[in-house]
Amino acid sequence: MAVAYMSWTLVFSDHGYLVYRNEAQQLQQLRAEVARLKQQREALAKEILHLRNDPDALEKLVHRDLGYVYPDEFMLIMPKKAGGGTDIAGDGREKQGVRGGE
Repeated sequence: MAVAYMSWTLVFSDHGYLVYRNEAQQLQQLRAEVARLKQQREALAKEILHLRNDPDALEKLVHRDLGYVYPDEFMLIMPKKAGGGTDIAGDGREKQGVRGGE
């Protein structure tokens, strides 16, 4: 009887094997997430340095992502095509910059 109780406790108690296995899986998942976040942080740090040191890259980023236009151009915002057109704006619309003097 004591052996059965000890065996049950070893497997099913709050500090038993099943809990240990579950916590080991969680630890492995968290380590993988930490590694992924470190890589993401390094990539963002490189991008920050690139944007700080290259004014052309910053200008392209502002022009592309924020939708800024140059004084001699205007922006056409067109509805998304039914046939699977490109959704550049991210909101169902397609943005297209057009230079005024060209």
